[in-house]
This record gives sequence, structure tokens and C-alpha cells, in this order.
Amino acid sequence: MKATEKYRRVFGSMSHLKESMPWTMGLSNIVEFLVWEPQRILGVSKKQYVRQIIEWATAPELKDKEVEEIESIVSKKLNHKMSESEQLETYSKQTMGICSAREAVRRITFFSEEYLNKELDIFLSLCSDNYLDQFYGQFMRFEQGASWSTHGNSGIFEASTELKAMYMDNLAYNHQSNLLVANELKFNGRKNPDQLLKYCLMYEHLLEKGFIDKGAKFLLLFIGGSALESNKQCLVDRELALCHKRPKKYQYLLRQELLDIVDCLEVASITWQSLIEFNNCYLAENSLCQVEQKLLQGFNQSLQSKSFMHLSR
Repeated sequence: MKATEKYRRVFGSMSHLKESMPWTMGLSNIVEFLVWEPQRILGVSKKQYVRQIIEWATAPELKDKEVEEIESIVSKKLNHKMSESEQLETYSKQTMGICSAREAVRRITFFSEEYLNKELDIFLSLCSDNYLDQFYGQFMRFEQGASWSTHGNSGIFEASTELKAMYMDNLAYNHQSNLLVANELKFNGRKNPDQLLKYCLMYEHLLEKGFIDKGAKFLLLFIGGSALESNKQCLVDRELALCHKRPKKYQYLLRQELLDIVDCLEVASITWQSLIEFNNCYLAENSLCQVEQKLLQGFNQSLQSKSFMHLSR
């Protein structure tokens, strides 16, 4: 049985992006993220961690020691390593090596793009349809007033779609308006050199598998520390030039079917600071329930605490 089949058997699956997932799935996605990337907790890879413990435990000077004594010595060495790597300032640079639980939480909370992805997953899944209408309405025209469903890069998404060619961050889908929005997060970095074409590949795959409807409009929205170049054709031309330079590697991105999708693709960007400002305007201009007020205010507070809001100044 394939891994995807095992996953679907245990956790279920979906057959179309119009299906809404519970916001609590965002919590299980965080668990998945930490389980599959234990270096986020350990400070080093699991292999490096195990090897270090073995090296300490098999040191020549411990050859004739009792297990309890070896355990005590290894524990002291481990605590010393964790103490060495721990930083006591919120935005201190990350050090290498095994880290304590407190240091792991600091790194993930303030420096991790993947963790921010999970925060956005939960945020968008709890946002009202009106909020998403107004937010995405800044970037393209579509029929408003319908329902939205959002999907993070979860195990259920991967196992259901079996999309292997690329990893997306978050998708928002409006079935009635037949609109797909791909939210691509950048902690404070740049667009990947083949990212537009890769997202068109994802669109093609979702369409072939029946997860979106034929003719769905497609918006690729970059959210990052700085605004993206606004000329889509220039972005596409640079990606195509890269592919033509390395045709063996990128031949699958040069198919005419993908280029047809590129022609219909809308590309936009917004900075994290502008997103915070949009949220503040939305709070001021709309009569919101207390839950949505707290949702927007809390997400703004989290964004304002990230390292890119402080170290880039």
C-alpha cells in the first residue's frame, strides 16, 4: 500500500477544492510540520542528534561504566550543548547545534517561514467570506458574495491530489466565482526562479484531477517583505530564459499547455506591512463580531512580532 493510500485510509481525503476543511486541521498541520522536520525541535537533524548521543555514549572513557552513570554523563553533555546554543534576546541570530525547547520555540515563532505558513492557514480558514472578498478584490475582479474554502499544504491535500511536482503554501478557492488563488508566502525572501511556471503546473494537475472546475480564473498572490515586480511578462520571460538555458532539467515546464495557462494567470503581490494595514482598515470600516475582531488583531500582532519586521529595519 502506497504512503498516500495509507494516509487517506487513516485521515480521509477530499475530492474537490470547494470542500471546506475544519480550521482545527491547521493545528494538525503544525504537528505534521514538526514531526516531519524534527530538526526544528532538536536544532539538528535526527540523524545528527542520534549520532552525537552514540558518540558520547561510546567514548573510550565510558567503556566500563554502568548504564546509569553513562546516562548521567550524556545528559550533562546534552544540557551543556543546549545551554551553549540558547539565545536570550528575541531576535538574536540563530546558532547552530542542538538546542533547548525554549530556543526551538524562539526560532520557530520568530524566524520560521514554514510556521508562518501554518499560522496563515489557520487565519484564512477562520476569515469571513466578506473579508476574503475584499482582500482578493484588491487584485482582480470576480463575483463576490459566495463562499470560500481554503487549504494549506496539509497531508490530506498532498494525499488527495497526489501533487508531487511542487509544494504550494496555501490555496483559496471560490467555487461559485470559479476562482483559484494561490497564496505564496515569502518570509523576507525572493520569488523562486521557476515559481510562476511551477504554479501553472499545479493548476494543470488540479484541473486534470477534477479538484477545480474548467475555466477557473487563477491568481498567484505573493505575500512577502517587499512587493514583487508588477510586469508579469518580464517575470515569465526570465523564467522561460532559465528553462531554455537548462532544457534537460526544465523541459517539463516548456510545454505549450503550460504556456497557455501562463497567458491566463494573474500575478500580484502585497507586503506583510500592507496586509497589516489592510486588516486595520477592515477593522475600522466594517461592523465585525468580536471573534473576527480578535482574529484580525491577533494575526496582526503575530506578524508584527516576526523577525523580518525588526531585523530588516
